[in-house]
Amino acid sequence: MPNLFVCTICKNELSRIEACLSSFSWADEIVLLDSGSTDKTLELAAKYTDKVFINLDWQGFGIQKSRAAELTNNDWVLSVDCDEIVTESLRDEILAQLDKISIEQVIVLNRLTHFCGQFVYHSGWHPDPIVRIYNKTKYSFNHKLVHESVNCGKAPRLQLKNKLEHYTFEGLDKYLAKRNGYAKIWAEERFKKGKSASSLKALSAATFAFIRHYILRLGFLDGRVGLLISVIQMQYSFNKYMMLAILSSQKN
Repeated sequence: MPNLFVCTICKNELSRIEACLSSFSWADEIVLLDSGSTDKTLELAAKYTDKVFINLDWQGFGIQKSRAAELTNNDWVLSVDCDEIVTESLRDEILAQLDKISIEQVIVLNRLTHFCGQFVYHSGWHPDPIVRIYNKTKYSFNHKLVHESVNCGKAPRLQLKNKLEHYTFEGLDKYLAKRNGYAKIWAEERFKKGKSASSLKALSAATFAFIRHYILRLGFLDGRVGLLISVIQMQYSFNKYMMLAILSSQKN
C-alpha cells in the first residue's frame, strides 16, 4: 500500500485545528503550512505533527496548497482544509483503495457540509464531489486565489461513497464576511482579465442564484437553512457582479 501524507494550510484556526488533525492520526505523515497565525493554532498542531512550516508570502489558496504538498516526502497526497474531518468510515474506504490505485488516477471525496446546526443535503451544496487525493508527480492545485481545485484534467476518477464532513460555520457574521471577501477577490480577478459587468447583470445574476439554489437545487427541502443558503447565494452573486461593475465604471 502506498504511503499517504496529509497536508493542510491554516491561519488562526484555534477552534478547529484539533478536530481536523486528530481525524488523520492514521496517516503516514501530516504536513501543515501556516500563513501567519497569531493565536495558539501552531501550539495545538504540534501535538499531532512535527512537520509544521510557515510561509507568509500569501498568493492565494491554490499556490499555498501546492506549496504544502511539495513539503511532503511522499508522492501520494490527501489535501484537506482545517474545517474538514475524515470519519472512520471514510478512513477505512480510503485505506482500502490505496493499494488499488494507479498514479494516473485521482480520488474524489464527497463533501457534506454542516451549517447552522444541521447537515445540508440539497441547496446545491450536496453532492459536492471534490478531488482531494492525488499523486503530486502527476497533478497539483491550480493557482486560483480562491475556490481552488486539483488541476487533473480528464484523469480517471475514483469516487468514494463515505462523506468528508465539512464544518464551515462559526457564526453568521463571520461566514458573511468571508463570502464578501470571496466576492471581492472574484471581481478583482475578472477585472484584471478585462471583464466587465453592469447593475442589471448583478440583479439578474442574484435573481437566478436564488431560483437555482432554492428551487432547482431543492433548497426548500433543507428548511430554514435552505432558505438562508439561497438568500446568501443571491447576495453573494449580486456582490460579485456589482463589485465588478464598480471597478469597470472607475476604469472608464
